[in-house]
Amino acid sequence: MYKIDKKDRRILTVLNNNCRESNTKIGKTIGLSRDSIAYRINNLEKEGIIENYTIEINYKKLGYVAYSFAVKLQNVSQEIEEKIINFLVKNKKIVFIERTLSKYDLAFIILAKSLEQIDEETKSIRQFIGVNLKYIDIGISLENYEFPTFLFDYQRTHLKIDNKNNYDLDAQDKQILFELVNNSKISAVDLSKKIKLSVFAIANRIKKLYNNRVICNFKAIINTEKLGYHKYTILLNLFNSKIEKQLLDFCKAHKQIWEIDKSLGSYNYAIEVYAKNNEEFKQIVDEIMGTFSKSIINYETLIVLKKIKHS
Repeated sequence: MYKIDKKDRRILTVLNNNCRESNTKIGKTIGLSRDSIAYRINNLEKEGIIENYTIEINYKKLGYVAYSFAVKLQNVSQEIEEKIINFLVKNKKIVFIERTLSKYDLAFIILAKSLEQIDEETKSIRQFIGVNLKYIDIGISLENYEFPTFLFDYQRTHLKIDNKNNYDLDAQDKQILFELVNNSKISAVDLSKKIKLSVFAIANRIKKLYNNRVICNFKAIINTEKLGYHKYTILLNLFNSKIEKQLLDFCKAHKQIWEIDKSLGSYNYAIEVYAKNNEEFKQIVDEIMGTFSKSIINYETLIVLKKIKHS
């Protein structure tokens, strides 16, 4: 486990909120020189705490719906499981995959623009896994709320995004998004060389994508395992929708709850928790159960073993 001090936390705060800020500007905010900021960021990268830099895309603005899949496998060897995972990783419509332990073995997200598309994807997955598929649960993502407080010096409030009008991307916009997903700190100069547009045109397009809320933010991907925190998920099925605000307020105030997803499916809320160990996680589960026990139909807990894909 790597120890970080208050200055490192503040740097992670900035990078999680907007990693395209210059080291000079970050230094002015924190009270360090540009070289000191560069040195600290370099150390955080070398230690693997900062894994990469990416963007958060508002897929709804592009006409996509996010479908969550949770899969339980059966009678699988390590070789078969690896083949299944590789099959999922190669699917460009799958943007996120995690390996989990408990009711499900794999959790992933597929983006689709129609029911016909998601039906075809589901058929393909069922056919490939075949007899090794025990069961599969599918949900539709409705809303996402992020509150990454336990690592940082600030509490990020959920930004309500207008998804009424879709945004049409051209080929160059798609190229820019592709490059930013893989490295959102890439300079406009380097982007212009790859995409064959002027630096001004690149900067203008990025600004336009951000102002139209296609890009929600530019963020660092942080390895919390390196800081001694493990990821868990609580799946909740509530019968009383009136307590949603109370649940959101609870999650927002809790230092170890990073995110909550609202969806249609077997469970209507997925709460992302970071804890030092299983015992600490159980205390958080007990706290939630005690607070909302009268509104909970059922729940499930997952231990996240590994993030396999995030694109």
